[in-house]
Amino acid sequence: MSFLKRSGKGTLLRMRSLLLVLPLFSAGCAGLRPVSEGSDPAGWPAKLCSGPGRSFAATEAPLFRETGRLLYAVGDLLEAPALAVEGVLRLRPESFREAGEKFVVGAGGTLTAALNLPFFFVTGPNVDLARDAALVNSALEHMETVPPEKLRIWPSDRRTEVYPKGTRVRPCGKGLLWTIPGEGEVLQVAEESPFFRLAMETVGPDVSAQERSWGFIVPRRKDWDAKKPRDRASTIVHEFYHQHMQIRRQFLGWSAVYWPAYGWTYLRKGWIRHWAEMSGPNGAGTVDRALDGWKP
Repeated sequence: MSFLKRSGKGTLLRMRSLLLVLPLFSAGCAGLRPVSEGSDPAGWPAKLCSGPGRSFAATEAPLFRETGRLLYAVGDLLEAPALAVEGVLRLRPESFREAGEKFVVGAGGTLTAALNLPFFFVTGPNVDLARDAALVNSALEHMETVPPEKLRIWPSDRRTEVYPKGTRVRPCGKGLLWTIPGEGEVLQVAEESPFFRLAMETVGPDVSAQERSWGFIVPRRKDWDAKKPRDRASTIVHEFYHQHMQIRRQFLGWSAVYWPAYGWTYLRKGWIRHWAEMSGPNGAGTVDRALDGWKP
């Protein structure tokens, strides 16, 4: 009996230790900076959402995939109060600005993920991006050698680089995990979309991919697989520009604002004169210009 008591007490101690250490293990999965420190208990709820969220978002199971995206967005949202607490306790005024940024980005991402989750059962299978990781890195290396003037697509365009120098990818399931110096890691996944296929077959132009806040969609996976490897890699890099540089940076994660703005401009000006594509100071066309002449 005394042995059982000792065993039970030891189990409780191990469980308590695990619960205390788990948030610290999750700290590396917290996502994009700014994030609260791993030793800060106020930030543990955020990391307990972000870590599993990113793992689930890379899976094949539609329900887990959509739930993961929601958890990851909630993790962003929960970083806001954690950063605010750090600002008070550590006398870091910049933490309040960071907390405000996380609140806006997290709220936008949470809204998008919450709207998408109920439709998990009509999403398609994942597209294999991981097989093209080496080609994507080759493209990123090439882009770093392109003169700044060649990257610019508009008179007010002042870009000197497409992505921060040293940005690279590595496989994560069938997706890609982008490591962006000074910012952190971003998961990019792609999936087949029956709705997108139907739209392309009825009223839409022939588009091979369309961005999302978590990656992109394609009409048919078999058509994507049939594309030349170079074309797949350049499309991956182009779509990530929409995902990260525009939806997350420019629109602070608010896809609910990005898409009405995109659609309105497309109806009025088309693709060539579109601010998100081939015109304006932040168009994704900079990727196409940077990869002109790239030979993997």
